[in-house]
Amino acid sequence: MADADDLFNKAGGLFKRLGSTLKQTTKQVTGIGRGAVRLELDRTKLAPGDLLRGRVVLDLAEPIDAKRLVVSLCAHQRTVSFERKNGARTPVSARSEVFRFDRELAGARAFERATTPFELVVPPDALDKQAPAGSHPVADAMRSIASALAPTAGPVEWSVNVRLEVPWGRDLAATVDIAIAR
Repeated sequence: MADADDLFNKAGGLFKRLGSTLKQTTKQVTGIGRGAVRLELDRTKLAPGDLLRGRVVLDLAEPIDAKRLVVSLCAHQRTVSFERKNGARTPVSARSEVFRFDRELAGARAFERATTPFELVVPPDALDKQAPAGSHPVADAMRSIASALAPTAGPVEWSVNVRLEVPWGRDLAATVDIAIAR
């Protein structure tokens, strides 16, 4: 009977190790249960040329091996164009990146619970940013004339993003929208 009990104990130990490995792999792939990354900004309303100050807060349940921690200043603009499909004019919406600046706060290492300050400069021409024009100059000229009657581009939307890049797993990320005005 002792052999059967021994066998059950060994099998139980094997399943316990297998379960713990499966749990760690699931955390790695999904990011669930690993913790969170937060952005804290001193101000969310800035002018072109201002210095944006903030902190990245890593609220991690356990140390995470990651490629890098990067904070980005980004600007996007939604554009609408029209295409002909089956003889009908169909609106097509797209979100274009008009500006991106990445600042690496830390390289590859094991990241733990911490707060890291950062500074980014808002570009002096921030209010002049817009989605790139199409590939056809005549169409671009017609689009600018038509945009006076029916706008086809939305406002430029600015945000600050942080990303903890995890190899072979889901990155931990956060985004805070900001306003740029004079």
